[in-house]
Amino acid sequence: MLNIDLEQLLYTVQIDFQTEITKIAGQVFNNTEFQLSARKIGKVHAALVVPQMYLKSLHKDSQNIFDTNLAITFKSNNRAVGNFQVNYLPKINILTISGYYKDGTAYLCYSPAMNPDWYNGKGYKIARPDCIGEKFELLANKFYPFFEECFAV
Repeated sequence: MLNIDLEQLLYTVQIDFQTEITKIAGQVFNNTEFQLSARKIGKVHAALVVPQMYLKSLHKDSQNIFDTNLAITFKSNNRAVGNFQVNYLPKINILTISGYYKDGTAYLCYSPAMNPDWYNGKGYKIARPDCIGEKFELLANKFYPFFEECFAV
């Protein structure tokens, strides 16, 4: 297992990391070129990318979010449906994937101990969106173990 921090991930082993996450995304969104950007997210940003209702139901101490979180934005050159953001919060074991669908923004909240949950941009639980639902769930199942290995805590 790798035991690296986010700074090391983004600046020291960035090329290998980017190659791997691009491969994972390409398995679901094939024939798509991505512009990839990654950044650290802290407690305030994490509260914006994880619906509060989900966060509170998962953790009694929902404020226990540290600064070692990762946000990766994929921007497709080919189509808007390929645009999405992946957020990984290793200290609380949550991965979210968000993107646009016909009714606005959808958030997939994934934790290995629970079934995936879907929320809209207002934080209300929704049914899995037809156009992106299956793809995002496949991505979550591939990204989570990869990130878990990279962020071994």
